[in-house]
Amino acid sequence: MLPFSLSTLFLFVAAFCAVLCCKSRSNSHFFKKVLLSRGDAWAISDGDKITDCSPSFPATTIPQLKEYFDPINANKLSAALHQLFHQKTPFQFRLNAAKSDAIYLFEGEPIEDRFILWLKNITDQVHQEKLSQDLLKNREEQLQSLHFILNSIPVLVWQRNEHQKITFCNASYANALQTTPEKIYEDSLEFIQPRFAKVLARKAIHTGELQSFESSAIVEGQKRYFRIYEAVHPNKTGCTIGLAHNITELNDVRMEVKRLIKAHDEVLAHLSTAISVHDGEGILQYYNQAYVTLYSFDEEFLKTNPRLDEVLEELRSRRQLPEFADFPAYKRQRLMQLKEQIEPLEGLMHLPDERTLRTFSAPHPMGGLLFMSEDVTDYLSLERKNKTFLDAYQATLDNLFEGVIVFGSHSRLKIFNPSFLRLWNFDVNDVKSGQHLTTIIDKLKDFFDYDEDWEGFKSKFLEEITDRVPKTGQLKRKDGMIINYRYVPLPNGDHLLSYTDATDTLRIKHIQKEQKQAIETAEKLKSAFITNISSELRSPLNTIVSFTDILSQQYFGPLNKRQIDYVEGITTNSEKLLGLVNDILDLASLEAGYISMEHRPTNVPSLLKSLVTFFDETVEQNKQYLVVKCHKLVEEWPLDEKRVKQILLNLIANAIKFTPTGGAITVEAHLNNETLEICVSDSGVGIPPEEQEFIFNDFEEVPDREKAKTVIGLSLVKKLVELHGGDLELESELEKGTKITCIFPKPEQSLVEKDKAREVS
Repeated sequence: MLPFSLSTLFLFVAAFCAVLCCKSRSNSHFFKKVLLSRGDAWAISDGDKITDCSPSFPATTIPQLKEYFDPINANKLSAALHQLFHQKTPFQFRLNAAKSDAIYLFEGEPIEDRFILWLKNITDQVHQEKLSQDLLKNREEQLQSLHFILNSIPVLVWQRNEHQKITFCNASYANALQTTPEKIYEDSLEFIQPRFAKVLARKAIHTGELQSFESSAIVEGQKRYFRIYEAVHPNKTGCTIGLAHNITELNDVRMEVKRLIKAHDEVLAHLSTAISVHDGEGILQYYNQAYVTLYSFDEEFLKTNPRLDEVLEELRSRRQLPEFADFPAYKRQRLMQLKEQIEPLEGLMHLPDERTLRTFSAPHPMGGLLFMSEDVTDYLSLERKNKTFLDAYQATLDNLFEGVIVFGSHSRLKIFNPSFLRLWNFDVNDVKSGQHLTTIIDKLKDFFDYDEDWEGFKSKFLEEITDRVPKTGQLKRKDGMIINYRYVPLPNGDHLLSYTDATDTLRIKHIQKEQKQAIETAEKLKSAFITNISSELRSPLNTIVSFTDILSQQYFGPLNKRQIDYVEGITTNSEKLLGLVNDILDLASLEAGYISMEHRPTNVPSLLKSLVTFFDETVEQNKQYLVVKCHKLVEEWPLDEKRVKQILLNLIANAIKFTPTGGAITVEAHLNNETLEICVSDSGVGIPPEEQEFIFNDFEEVPDREKAKTVIGLSLVKKLVELHGGDLELESELEKGTKITCIFPKPEQSLVEKDKAREVS
């Protein structure tokens, strides 16, 4: 028999269960309080469903939970829950909400036979992390950029610690020392002497101000100049930051500027223009000798570098400035000008001593002003005279009969006169200075006949008057006017054209030409008439001479004394008349061009001797002397022997005729440079000056019959000498005699050979 009954057992079990149930409820309540204290949303699942959850948990079932999140993460979420529920594998990852921008941290872990799911909203945390990451990335990029910039710039940069040891340098610093930054940090290498570098750093720390100085250094084997700076590090006590930039080019420029200033000063010193330079404070910095001379300064005063106002006072005391009503105001204005003037100024200054100075002032590159003064008194006087001359020149140009036009090298009109307008029928407003040449030529279109090719005609005309080749020409206009033009290129590149109305001149020339032709025709008719008359006279004269000769020979019986005298008179006068007729015929032949020269080498001494023989009897009868002189150098000469003999016979016959008894006739031949001169002189009566003018003229009317025959003979002589290419010279004095010189030049060799060939043929 059991010690207790069945009912008792049932009550005990029920009581036990009640106790267990109370305990379980107490534990669950405590567990829930713990979960809520964490602050995150949570849910408890038994694997298929959510058995409990916090109020903030977004779902009460697993399917609702999956729908709450972005579908993109559905597979990942399903796989994680499956492994948690079946393999008790915990998980933790981030999920995005499906209908908002919220981001959650989702965790799952097993607890005994159940599972707890944690859900934490980390949206703000994620955004903050992203901002922090972006900020960190930007700072890293800035740091890299700064590092790149420091290594790229051609400036040496470094940092020193509190012991003045270099702890950082850029690539330019390392390249300057041709080593690595690590080597520089390790060995404390400096690109200048360490003592100077560290002293500069200590001075910067001591004063708290930026320190700098210039120094040279050997970089890459060459001497370079640097400007070096040291400054206190803003964030590190006792540390400094250094910088050095290459000023080699700047230093070279400085040296070049110094050389230029020196050369500039040397140039200014030798200029005739007075020059002075005052700085911004008015102190005299430079002057040249011309400045001293122009204003008659005491150079000892200028050597004290006086201010501009002191210089003005000195000039005023010596009356080297114009009179000013308010001189102190003038001084103030000049001093203000030193600081305010930005453009060059030029003007004239009239001094009490009647000199006029041209003054010029301009800002000086180094500050202050540069003053230039020049005495232009003579220049202005010359300018006035030049203006007067130009006015006279313009008045002359305006009153010229010729039309004058001048245009520049750019083919634009510069000068023209009223005659130019008149010649081309221009109105005053048609032509203006500055007009292009083509515009003016186009206005002349109606004056010319250009065969419907105006452009071609214009181009040719333009070329004619712009090719810088001096020329003259003639233009024929449609209206019948003929214009002569002359083109002269001027030295300054301009072009000068002058036009003259030649219509009347050419008409007169045409009339003169017709008159000349008529005169020539008359001369030819005269020569032909004389030739015919002379020929007609020669035949009966020859007959008379022949019959007279027969009578003088007394072939038909003796003649008494009177008859003999008559016959001799007839013979003498017939021979004279025949000689005169022959001379006239020769002159007529020369006029008609029937006589030509045949040059052959002629023995001049032999020719002269033969002439002496010819006149022996005549000279002996007249008791005269005929002397022949021939220079030893005179031998052969290219002459027409027949015509030269004719020349000399005429000259000697005339000389014998006018030489008294006992007188002398001299024939002389000598060389003068490239000419042969044969002179015939006498001691006769001479030729009066008034007759010397026409003694060689053709058929000149002479009252004296003997002189008339002489004139005809000398005219023939002149013509024959001229046919030789020579000339005739006459020297005569009354009662002392006459000398006629025939000058024969040596003819061209080709002419001599041609005459020889004619002779052979």
